[in-house]
Amino acid sequence: MIKARHNRFYIWFFWSYFNWMRKIHFRKMSIRSAVPIPEHESILLFQNHFSWWDGYWSYALCRNVFKRKFHVMMLEEQLRKRMFLNRCGIYSVRKNNRDFLDSLAYTTELLDNPKNLVTIYPSGALLSQHQQNVPFLRGIDMVLKGVSGPFAIVLAVVLIDYFSFVRPEIRIYVQNYSGEKTAKAIENAYLVFYQSCISKQTE
Repeated sequence: MIKARHNRFYIWFFWSYFNWMRKIHFRKMSIRSAVPIPEHESILLFQNHFSWWDGYWSYALCRNVFKRKFHVMMLEEQLRKRMFLNRCGIYSVRKNNRDFLDSLAYTTELLDNPKNLVTIYPSGALLSQHQQNVPFLRGIDMVLKGVSGPFAIVLAVVLIDYFSFVRPEIRIYVQNYSGEKTAKAIENAYLVFYQSCISKQTE
C-alpha cells in the first residue's frame, strides 16, 4: 500500500488551485454544521462520493471545521494515476488483495492519533448524488473495532443545486454520529441523514 505523505507546498498548491477552480465553477459553497468535536478525539468522516471534486470538499471540512491533519483513503489504481495527491494526505487501498488488510490497519493507526482526520467514501465508488442509499463496503467494521483510542464519527452529505442561478451552489451538511459503532448501524443512520439533507435542500 501507499502511505500518506504531507508536503506543505503540495497542500498549499492543492488548496489554492481548487479554491480558484471553485470560484470559477460554483456560485457559493456553504457548510451547514454545528458539530462539536472534543480536542482529544480523532475524526472518522463518512462522505458521499459523486464527483471529481469530493477530495476538495473533504479537505475544506478538515481545514475550516475540524482543523485536523487530512487523510483520505483512495483506490490504489486511481492514486497511482495522480501521485501528487499522495503528498496531500491521500493513501491507498486495493480491493481483493493482501494489501487490503494493511490499509485497514493503517487507517486504525491514523485514528489512534487525535490530531488526525480520515475521510472514507463508504461506497468505494462514484455514485449519483440522487442515490441516497449508500452501501458501506466490507472492512469498515474492522476499522471501527481496531481503533484503541477515542474517536468521533461524523457524517457528511454534499449536494449541488443551481436554483435560479447560472452557476450551482454547493451545500455540505454535517452531523455527529453517536449510535452503535458498526458498519450496518452507521449505514442506516447515513441513509436517514441523507434523506433529511434532501428535505432541507428542497425547502
